[in-house]
Amino acid sequence: MKISFGFFAFLLTFASLQVVAQDNSYEGLAKMFSQTVPTGTARFQAIGGSHAALGGDVSSAAGNPAGLGFYTRSEFSFTPGYQSASNSAIYGVEPSRTTNSNVNNFNIANIGVVFGGAEPQYREGWRGSFSISYSRQNTLYNNLNFAGNGATSSITDSYAESLNNQIAYDPVYNSTPLTQADLLSALNNNAPNNFGGTASMNYWGYLVTATSNTTNPFVGAEPNAKVNQSFDFQSTGRVSQWTLAYGGTSDEKFYIGGSLGIPSYHYETVKNFTENYQSYQEIKGFTDSRLLTSSGTGINLTLGTIYKPNDMIRFGLSVVTPTWYDVEETSSYSRLVNVDETKGINLGANPDKNIMNRLVGIGYKIVQRSNVYYITSIPRLSTMTYQDNYQLRTPFKANGGVAVFFKKKGFLSADIEYVAYKGMNVSTTNPDSDIAGDLENSASNIKLFYNNVLNIKVGGEYRMGNVSFRGGFNYMPTPYSTNFDSGKTIDRSQKIYSAGLGYRTNEFYIDVTGMYGTTQQSFTPYSLASSGDYASAKIDNSYVKGLVSFGIFF
Repeated sequence: MKISFGFFAFLLTFASLQVVAQDNSYEGLAKMFSQTVPTGTARFQAIGGSHAALGGDVSSAAGNPAGLGFYTRSEFSFTPGYQSASNSAIYGVEPSRTTNSNVNNFNIANIGVVFGGAEPQYREGWRGSFSISYSRQNTLYNNLNFAGNGATSSITDSYAESLNNQIAYDPVYNSTPLTQADLLSALNNNAPNNFGGTASMNYWGYLVTATSNTTNPFVGAEPNAKVNQSFDFQSTGRVSQWTLAYGGTSDEKFYIGGSLGIPSYHYETVKNFTENYQSYQEIKGFTDSRLLTSSGTGINLTLGTIYKPNDMIRFGLSVVTPTWYDVEETSSYSRLVNVDETKGINLGANPDKNIMNRLVGIGYKIVQRSNVYYITSIPRLSTMTYQDNYQLRTPFKANGGVAVFFKKKGFLSADIEYVAYKGMNVSTTNPDSDIAGDLENSASNIKLFYNNVLNIKVGGEYRMGNVSFRGGFNYMPTPYSTNFDSGKTIDRSQKIYSAGLGYRTNEFYIDVTGMYGTTQQSFTPYSLASSGDYASAKIDNSYVKGLVSFGIFF
């Protein structure tokens, strides 16, 4: 019985969405755009971002706006930054080898102005300061490569397995495999080699083949061949925020402030996964390319307070509402198949002439040898570009801290930050959207796979005249509730070490900071029903960041 086009269209849509979900799942993107790292001026980043109880810095606007209440004059600050991210990856295909890669980025880490309150003449009476600032919340530039030779499975096995599973879900169509006519019907006539979904592109790229097996009708290309695999990932982007903030005090003991944040992000990725067969019958190999562009603009609010019972100690508390983002996203998928021209893909002696003519019309090269037809070349294939809109909610955050001052010699500070990752959510206002089901699944996965965490930040400053020496440490535990790496040790916590130097007068200041961060990740290019049939890459990620802040008082 022939499968209806309606069912097949559903299958193609599902398979297409799975491509995005494997590499850039909605819950993974939600975590990325929610991640908390030290931000602001070079001074506050040098002390590990532990400034909840400090104040008196442009960074207070986006951190604890109550800190603006310590200003008695106005200030302008500008902080350019540099970041170099490095990855060292080991792919679990024998013989495995280590692959190193890195990417560099220059950016504006922070720029802001504070219109300060008057110098206090007495202990009663309100005074406050207003601030406008821009800060880089996260830098999303990355470059990752890994490779392995001699794999016994192929990503084409996962393509076939996915199709077989989808057919198995519907008993009406369980007994009949998809036909060429079914798959060809999904081809977009307006763009000859632009497919409506990955299922038809997999088939017409000859990476999956229909068989007479009614239980598992599809198999991957070149079965039983050993495969050389390589993966290349590149990303660009940033998360940044404009902040309007106000903070003040009436008694020089209790400070209060609030801010309106207008964050935005832009993120682009290009992923290339290449397979080359060590021995083959028809196809030498292929390269799959996946592109994703995601942009969002949102809004959040911050409220904070600082209590200074005396000149030696301060306590600070701030809460940040979730950011509500409206997200625009586009994704596409393309493939280049390398056919052995001397062998070709055997179509038999009597292929469907209508299908063969249509393939020739969209760029396939087909030749006849001894009354047998062979495909000797396949053009670059691609899916239609998918455009999605959805809403993203980042976690609620609360930050509490204490700072101890040693007169004019310096201070020590420590913060604990609560991040409610389980409160992340992805949704759509259009229940008929093609991605509504995926978003619902991702929202469930967030509650299942994420934990709320406590980040720890400590730092200090020691002053010698006009010169200050600073240091800090930021520890962010993994937010995942599940160990995805059975038999492997992956430490997904982040550790950031920082140190800095500053020179300050009554008219200006210059601060210099260096930071070093480390974490581990893993990446699985594809998965199969049996966990022993595929491999993952273990990735050691680190970055070095440099910041210089220039400020003047007026």
